[in-house]
Amino acid sequence: MEPSSLAAAGSDVILTGIARSGTTLACTLLNRLPDTVALHEPMSPRMLVGLAVPEGVNDRVAAFFAAERRSLLDRGEARSRVVDGQIPDNPYAATPGPSGLRSSVVREGTVHFDKPLTPSFRLVIKHPSCFTALLGSLTERFPCHAIIRNPLAVLLSWQTTAANWNEGRQPAAEVFDADLRLRLDAEPDRLGRQLAMIAWSFGQYARYLRPESVIRYEDLIATGGAALKRVAPAAEALGEPLCSRNANPIYGDLDAAAIGRRLLATSGPQWDFYPRQAVRELVDQLASPGSGG
Repeated sequence: MEPSSLAAAGSDVILTGIARSGTTLACTLLNRLPDTVALHEPMSPRMLVGLAVPEGVNDRVAAFFAAERRSLLDRGEARSRVVDGQIPDNPYAATPGPSGLRSSVVREGTVHFDKPLTPSFRLVIKHPSCFTALLGSLTERFPCHAIIRNPLAVLLSWQTTAANWNEGRQPAAEVFDADLRLRLDAEPDRLGRQLAMIAWSFGQYARYLRPESVIRYEDLIATGGAALKRVAPAAEALGEPLCSRNANPIYGDLDAAAIGRRLLATSGPQWDFYPRQAVRELVDQLASPGSGG
C-alpha cells in the first residue's frame, strides 16, 4: 500500500516505549516544534485486534494516520487522550488518591492545534504497550522509535500508579502476543510478572529497532528534549528545563532496595540498554536523605 497522498514518505511516525518511560512527555515536547504534531494514544488497540499481520495491521494504522492528518489540515484538530483539551507531560496525578495509587488524569477527547501545518507535516502517534507488541509489523512500513527508562524507575512507577501494569498485566500487548500472555499467566508473583514485562519490552526494542531509534528517558531529560531529534530533526533546537523523576520522593514508601535486588537477579535484554550499576546507583540515591527529582 502506498503512503497517503497527503503525507510525504516517512512523515507518519510511530512512537512507543515502556509504560511510564516518558512517552507522553515526548509528545508534549514534540508538539512544541514547527510542522509537527504528536498524539497521545489516539488509536484504541481494539481497532487492530483480529487483523492480518502485517498487512491488515499496517493498512489500518496507515488509514488512521491519513484520517487524523486530514482532520488536522482541515480543522486543526485530532483525537488524543487529553486533559482540558491539551496533552499533558504526565498522564497520571502527581499524588496518590484514596487507593494509595496515582490515577490517570487523561480522557479520550480532541486536541486543537493553532500552528500552521504543511501537507507533509510530521505526524507522530504514540502507544506504549500496543505498538511495542506490534513492532514486528509496524517497522515494515513506518519509522518507529521507542522511549526507554532505567528499569528500576519503571518498576517503582508501576507500584504507584493505578493501571494494569500495577498487577503485572499488559492487556494492550497481551492481545497481540500470545507468548507474553501465557508467560504472565504462568507467573503467580506480581513483581515476577512485572519483571517479565520489563524483559519482554526491552526484547522487542532489541529485536526490531535500530539502536539510534531507541531514546533513553535520561538522555531526553539531560538534553532538554533535544534527544528527540531522532524522531524530528527540529528537536535539536529544544532546550527545555526538565527534571528527572527517577528518584521521585513518592517512591519513599517503597522498598526500592528489595525491588532492585529482584531486578538485578534477572537476566535479559534490559541489561543491553542499561548497566546494572544504573540500578544500584538509583537505589543509593533513593536511600540518601533529601533525594528527589
